[in-house]
Amino acid sequence: MFKQHRTFSLIFLLILILNLMVQSAFFEGYSILIKPLICVSLAFYLYRESNMKTGFNRLVFAGLIFSLMGDIMLLYAGSDVYLFLYGLVSFLMAHILYSAAFFRDFKNNPQESKYYGHLMLFLMGVFSMSYYSWIRDYLNDFKIPVLAYIFVISIMAILAAYRYRRVNLLSFRLICFGAIFFVISDSALAFRKFVEPYSFAGILIISTYMIAQFLITIGTIERKVVGKIETEQKV
Repeated sequence: MFKQHRTFSLIFLLILILNLMVQSAFFEGYSILIKPLICVSLAFYLYRESNMKTGFNRLVFAGLIFSLMGDIMLLYAGSDVYLFLYGLVSFLMAHILYSAAFFRDFKNNPQESKYYGHLMLFLMGVFSMSYYSWIRDYLNDFKIPVLAYIFVISIMAILAAYRYRRVNLLSFRLICFGAIFFVISDSALAFRKFVEPYSFAGILIISTYMIAQFLITIGTIERKVVGKIETEQKV
């Protein structure tokens, strides 16, 4: 599969390396030039390689655009509470758009196996409640926004798992693991922002975030609906 995407994968690996480099103080000033390349490159590649007439692809593309807006706002946020909140809302919208895309696949064949969806529902329920209970006392005025964010990203991961046997296995695996990496990245970000900064936070957050977006994008390009003729072209 990755042979087909070899050139872009190498380009994206270079973007990953550059984003890891700007985590150091020496290259930090270049963040505004380098971080936006993540979603810009993915959005361009998705547009070039996929059928943008389908609702699924358009929703993921829009999610990448909102993610780009979130990246830029968080770059400028610093100690600005409002910019951080706007960035949070942008990523919240991205997750809602991804969730809407994943729900389309579930809706195509709702009677198919729900095993992995139910499993993810249980796992995300346990994780999200435990994690929120752990960091709640550190959130101050952000208790409600963070709770809403945890709820939405949990729904995204759950709906990604409900795609099982409704699309080809490759697309299911890529997007499901992408959603899991997103949960890891955002959890690490929340811990650094609200609980305690830690030395490898930047590397952990950016690497898991980029893997998440990459897997979701490639999973979208590789997607094939199974078991039922897709009807979303009209949407």
